[in-house]
Amino acid sequence: MLNKILDMKHINKQFSRYVIPSVIGMLVQALYVILDGVIVGQGIGEVALGAINIVFPFSMLVIALAMLIAVGGANVYSFHKGQGEAEKANNIFCQCLALAVMIGIVLALTGFFFRERISIFLGANEELLVPAVAYLKWSAPFSLIQMVTFGLSVFVRNDNNPKIAMLGSVFGAVINAALDIIFILVLHYGIEVAAITNGIGMGIEFLFYISHFIFNKGSLRIRKPIFHLGEIKRVLSNGMASSLMEFSVPAFTFSYNLAVVQITGTLGVSAYSIVGYVCSIINMVVMGVAQGVQPLMSLYHGQNEKKGFSYVYHLGVITNITASVILVAICVIFGENIAPLFHTGNTALTSLTAYMLSQYPFAYIFIGITLMNILYFQTMERNIYATLLSFLRCLGFVQIFLLLSVFVFHAKGIYLTFLAGELCHFIISQTLVRRTMKRSMT
Repeated sequence: MLNKILDMKHINKQFSRYVIPSVIGMLVQALYVILDGVIVGQGIGEVALGAINIVFPFSMLVIALAMLIAVGGANVYSFHKGQGEAEKANNIFCQCLALAVMIGIVLALTGFFFRERISIFLGANEELLVPAVAYLKWSAPFSLIQMVTFGLSVFVRNDNNPKIAMLGSVFGAVINAALDIIFILVLHYGIEVAAITNGIGMGIEFLFYISHFIFNKGSLRIRKPIFHLGEIKRVLSNGMASSLMEFSVPAFTFSYNLAVVQITGTLGVSAYSIVGYVCSIINMVVMGVAQGVQPLMSLYHGQNEKKGFSYVYHLGVITNITASVILVAICVIFGENIAPLFHTGNTALTSLTAYMLSQYPFAYIFIGITLMNILYFQTMERNIYATLLSFLRCLGFVQIFLLLSVFVFHAKGIYLTFLAGELCHFIISQTLVRRTMKRSMT
């Protein structure tokens, strides 16, 4: 009994060691995202906010593909690490880094040369097209840095250095925010500078993560990769769920933008952009918890420690429920006070944004649990369930309810469609997890 208590204390310490820095790093990034929105809205205008929201799915596509490689690779890396196979684990990292560089180059070139077509495809109307193209012109080339930086952050965390991952996020966000204040609020530059300062912030993050390897802070080493098709397939299979999970954000942002721009025009897109900025805090926190527990769950799975695995999973679920309930309550209660921070004196925009914030954020209570359920299957390498659940979050119930709201109910309840869709995803994911747990106990 004493050993059990000591084990639980050790796991709690490990949980805090990984999750707290991960959440702090994500929270700082989320706060920067909000500050960025405030600066753009106050310094450039609400049309610029709408334009950034239009091209937001492209940026999230970059993150989704980064997660495909990084999280998938980190799961396989941690599994080999738990098995004591250091060389195999390191080569997984090197293969993933090379893939991230190659995909980042393709995305950077595609986004830059096809920026106008991409903006039109993503729903830009005449008013939003010019600023959207201008933003994408400068943000797309940074896709390479974004891919590599995100990949390094995940592997550094898995290489027993969650603090440097946190510090990279914090300092990158602080530098980014400082440059935004100087060049947008003080010197009154346009939307292009918002993209450039964002890229510089990512560059600062990259320098922090690369220092982990320069100073040999962990066991990982950057070497020429030895490519194995079977290992790459395993990485992609493990990462598919996380990639789809991340791609769900641009998927329903794209869906909402198309619906909202038809119903309320640029005003609606700008309001939804503000809601997206605010809700990014909740999303980043629940994602931070999931990213923080991933190394522990993968490690315990590799060591076949079922009790430790289950205990960490349940800690993650409880943490996400608690955090999301508190943050959703803040959004609902203070919605009318939050909205004016992002613009200058547009009462119609304040009213619409506050109305959205009274309904839209509730979905994140269920998202926090669903993310942990997807991670549960992902770390156990039950990738069919993990991929199915993530795919449904991309193209599933949210889009179905959105179509019903627009074409059947004449846009009534449109801002509750997100909640309805995520509730369905939660029910399915929870049912599958409980069924799997019962089978593993028999």
